[in-house]
Amino acid sequence: MRIMVGQGGAEICFYEQGDLVRLTRDEDGPLVTAFAGDWGRVTKVNADGSVDIKLAGYSRAKDAGMIRALSVPRSRVEPCDESGRPRLRGTAAVWGTRRPTG
Repeated sequence: MRIMVGQGGAEICFYEQGDLVRLTRDEDGPLVTAFAGDWGRVTKVNADGSVDIKLAGYSRAKDAGMIRALSVPRSRVEPCDESGRPRLRGTAAVWGTRRPTG
C-alpha cells in the first residue's frame, strides 16, 4: 500500500494486491451484499482504482455464500489489521470517512 498526503493533510491510500482493507460504508444499490465493517484481503486492483476484496475467511465464514466484493471504490475502504480494526488513527484514511480520534 502506498499512502500520499492530499490537500489539508488527508491521507490517500493506494491499495495493492494482498492488503487488508475494511469497508467504511455499505454498498450502494437495491441489493446490498457488502456492509460497513466487512473486511478482507484485496485480490485485485482494477484500472479505475477500485478493488476486489475476498471476504470469505476474514469477516465472513470460509464457506459463506458471498465470498467476494467486486469493484469496491477506493473511497469506501480503509486499511485494517488482521482482526479487521482500522490501522490508521487520527484523520480519516480516505476523504473524511472517519472522525479524528483526538
